[in-house]
Amino acid sequence: MEDTVFIGSCAGIFYAFNKATGEVRWSYNIRQDGKQISFHGNPLVVDDMILIGTDHNCVPDGVGHVYAFDIKTGKVRWKYKTTSVPTDIVRIGENVYFGSFQDNWYALRLRTGELVWKFSTGASNDNCDFVRSPVADQTSLYLTGLDGFVYALDAMSGRIVWKRKLRVPPSTALALKDTMLFVGANDNRIYRLNTETGNIVADLSVEARPLGRITLTANGLMALLDNSSERFGYVVSLTTDLKPIWQQKFSPEWASERPNLWGKSVVVGNCRGEVAALSAFDGTSQWKLSLKGCVRSIGNSENRLFIGVQEGTIYGYEFLPRK
Repeated sequence: MEDTVFIGSCAGIFYAFNKATGEVRWSYNIRQDGKQISFHGNPLVVDDMILIGTDHNCVPDGVGHVYAFDIKTGKVRWKYKTTSVPTDIVRIGENVYFGSFQDNWYALRLRTGELVWKFSTGASNDNCDFVRSPVADQTSLYLTGLDGFVYALDAMSGRIVWKRKLRVPPSTALALKDTMLFVGANDNRIYRLNTETGNIVADLSVEARPLGRITLTANGLMALLDNSSERFGYVVSLTTDLKPIWQQKFSPEWASERPNLWGKSVVVGNCRGEVAALSAFDGTSQWKLSLKGCVRSIGNSENRLFIGVQEGTIYGYEFLPRK
């Protein structure tokens, strides 16, 4: 449904909103199915269904599900119960894939929710570290484990195709472009790996720790960097060969999950309610907004921009072309 926006709240409600008016079309309270309140991954839309994972962080008695909702009515087509699902749901053919706070990884049948296989890295998560979303091509699932390895798993069987240990643990989710995997790490570097072998092809030292998600562009990638000790944030634009194109520094650091590419602009936000648009070409400032709340999520559709803040408000803006 191209005229609908989907979002989950930290109160445990999943909503479908009218894109133009903000009117609620349907909602589902996940708390009726157990101790779960959170939505950390992006939903997956497949034909007439929308899939989303839920969790209650990694509390011992918390639960999580993958829900498959009817996209028009919100009726539950199926639900798969597990300990937690903080990642995106990704699809390969007729299967969907996701990970848990316990570093367990699952494959389910798209249409029924039936378990196909389960894989575990064997790593513990005593510190409740966040598990980052996987990416996939036609044959493999790629993920970062809590053990510090980057894995390629065979999509049909879940067996390990290869695994690669970086110098230090990854600090971002993976990004996949053709046969290239990109990931940021805690040594203030961004790495490029070959998808077939896991070999490190290139790496680049950057100003601060990469975080969140890397955004792919037509000719390269963009990433957020965080210097939390000095409260600085950066947006960097790189080629696929990891050559710098431009970099912009801000204070305080950005709180939105990724650089949101919107046409010729890049939109980011921080916990002071500041939202800024930069030129995707050279990083120069285009415009700014001031909202109430900590900006966590930014999305867009054509000429509309949607911004969610941690305090519970969703803002919708319509930008008209200049005459």
